[in-house]
Amino acid sequence: MSSSEGAHRRDSRSIPTSTPAPKQQQQQQQQAKRRYSVFCVFWAVVRALKYPAFALLVPAILNYAALNRENALLQPQDGVQYNIGWNQKIFLQCKGNGTPTVILDAPIGETSDVWQLVQPLVSKHTTVCTYDRAGLGYSDRPYENTTSYAGDSSPAARDRDRTTPYTVERMVDDLNRLLNYASNQPKPLILVSSDFSTVVSRFYTLLYEQDVVGLLLINPMAEKMFTTRAGVWPGYWYRHVVPQVHMVYMSGLLGFNRLGIMLGLIKPAELPRSEEPLPDEVTLRKKHFLCQPKHLSSVVDEYRNVATSMDQLRTLYSVKPFPEHIDITIATYNQPLPDLPPDLQDAWSEGVETLRQVIHPKARHISISAADHTVFYTKPHVIANAIVDMAMRLRRHLISPKA
Repeated sequence: MSSSEGAHRRDSRSIPTSTPAPKQQQQQQQQAKRRYSVFCVFWAVVRALKYPAFALLVPAILNYAALNRENALLQPQDGVQYNIGWNQKIFLQCKGNGTPTVILDAPIGETSDVWQLVQPLVSKHTTVCTYDRAGLGYSDRPYENTTSYAGDSSPAARDRDRTTPYTVERMVDDLNRLLNYASNQPKPLILVSSDFSTVVSRFYTLLYEQDVVGLLLINPMAEKMFTTRAGVWPGYWYRHVVPQVHMVYMSGLLGFNRLGIMLGLIKPAELPRSEEPLPDEVTLRKKHFLCQPKHLSSVVDEYRNVATSMDQLRTLYSVKPFPEHIDITIATYNQPLPDLPPDLQDAWSEGVETLRQVIHPKARHISISAADHTVFYTKPHVIANAIVDMAMRLRRHLISPKA
């Protein structure tokens, strides 16, 4: 046998057969049948659910289309979206003339529209500005990582990333950039705030005391409320309040909030209780933001980070004394918060009393006949008068320091 024939035989023996064994064929057929069965079940489920799924998607699609149409139409014409750095924009609206400049900061999760009836009254006497915190209203959401998002590795960007979005540290940095760099508002400032935003005002004053002459803290959220009475507030906050806010966000994301508004099932609570009619565009904006996922997700983030902000405020107070020259007025409500259990109400009151008697013992105190922040709609003159009284008193002091 020649060498070529031997090589041919060896090659032919080395080539495996392409025909599978009968047992292997049977296994492959069974696998194919199982895959086909799974596909048939999946397709049957899709066919069964296509109409309910479509019904769920329709409100979200219609809501998205309506939001795009409404956004530009409802934006206040006399407000400005200022670039505070890295192309992040914060909405600011200023009216009136004169100093001190009053800065109105809304309660937790609210837009600057909460001051709609108060701002015109104050603007008759001095400059007064409202703004939306990052992510709320017409302000951009904050960047999680400025250096990555903006492609900026400068010291300013790295310092920015040391603060956490939706905590008081980042909020105060935003406010400082807005007032001192982007819009350059005249100084000195009076910071007016309510519930959680009083934490922002106090933190800002500790860091930028040269800018501030007065604080009006309305129904302040004091840091002690999260530590007193065996911590009843943290448990209630994170087991009840935050989940409820998140549910509103999910409902808005799916378009159900808009559907509820259209059917008359959902109505912003403050609107029918106003002392005087709100402008139509304000009413429409409140409904618009109740359907706006970007705004609602930022509301959730503000609520979720309250405890962290409280910790940051306590830490700053422990290392830096509060400036003595600041004129402080604490306004409290003389009615209990509606639907709030007594132990939570007592913990809130104890926190406010500690703020008045221990932390800021020289603060003035005024009592307002109200139970919650709907007072900005039901009694705007009461709030405006308290602001104007402080502004006029501090203006006289600035003109005649010895008086």
